Amino acid sequence: MTRNAAMNALQNKLKVGLLGITHPHASGRVKALQRRADIEIVGAADHSELLQPFCTAMNLNIRTKEEILNDPEINIVLVHSKSYEMADLTIEALRKGKAVLVEKPAGRGVEDTQRIVEAVEENNGLVQVGYCWRFAPSINAMQDCLTQEKIGKVLQVRAHAGCSHNEAETAHMRQPGDLGGAFFVIGCHLFDRVLYHFGMPKSVNARITKFNGFKGNESREDAAGAILNYDDKIVVVDFMSWDVLPWTESWDMTAYGTEGIMSSRSLPSSYKLYQTGKIDGTMQGWTEWHETSFPEIWATKKTEYSPEIAEIGNPIYFDRELDAFLDSLRNGKPSQVPAEQAHNISILLAALFKSAEISGQEVII
Repeated sequence: MTRNAAMNALQNKLKVGLLGITHPHASGRVKALQRRADIEIVGAADHSELLQPFCTAMNLNIRTKEEILNDPEINIVLVHSKSYEMADLTIEALRKGKAVLVEKPAGRGVEDTQRIVEAVEENNGLVQVGYCWRFAPSINAMQDCLTQEKIGKVLQVRAHAGCSHNEAETAHMRQPGDLGGAFFVIGCHLFDRVLYHFGMPKSVNARITKFNGFKGNESREDAAGAILNYDDKIVVVDFMSWDVLPWTESWDMTAYGTEGIMSSRSLPSSYKLYQTGKIDGTMQGWTEWHETSFPEIWATKKTEYSPEIAEIGNPIYFDRELDAFLDSLRNGKPSQVPAEQAHNISILLAALFKSAEISGQEVII
């Protein structure tokens, strides 16, 4: 079934099936679905022993993968498996005419994301990749500011991200075959923002470091720094695997322009903007905006069905993400976070790891 045929078959209430439930974002997205009157979750499938407690807690029916894929009434499939299964499950669902929301990074690396891109094209399908922090109002405000050149010509960008709650030492961050650890699994959010705002760099220089004597084999990277080289700007990024803050308070991106500076964060969603006032429609001085000062905590607690990493407590990003996904599905709009974006993020991360392997030498993309 093509995407157009699937759109024509849509009824008022969409039906959803889950393939894979072991990712810690699974419960948050299920709760987002359950908050909607126009959604019915048909069931969930996984070969993990966590499936039973997950379905009990979420009040879901246990189904097999084949039952979900072969059910013609299921319009949407959510993929929340381990990374080594993400691409296969996404492609199987696309071939059955399902629209797919797949958790980032949508596989183990470049080969997996390339396969998904090809499957979307072959099946005229819809895939949205779960870069949910993209939907913070502060990120949209920064994109508008950059697109409209409200701070003039941007010549330099600095960005920081980190992995908190000691998740860097969990098995989730060191799956066999993954391109990297926390820098890959969590840091990919940062590079989604970089590509969203500035596009793909022409080359990179990177250092991705594991310090001797600090941690054992339970973690893959401790800290990283990189320069992304563009024809008209440089973007300097850094990442720490052991962030002490519980949300993403330290995740700051700042763009330095010839007529202003803008800094933004995703959670709590906020930005700070300085403008010289020399650009039409702007005033000299500072503008600050905060969505809220005390958001509901992002990661809350470990559960019987999420025993290694705390499940997600803050619902707002999953609600916004789901709105975007359903808008694409129901109205035929392009995916807001398409498979091509996930693939480009994988390509960029692979280049960063390659540069780090050769002591920070430049790698052309």
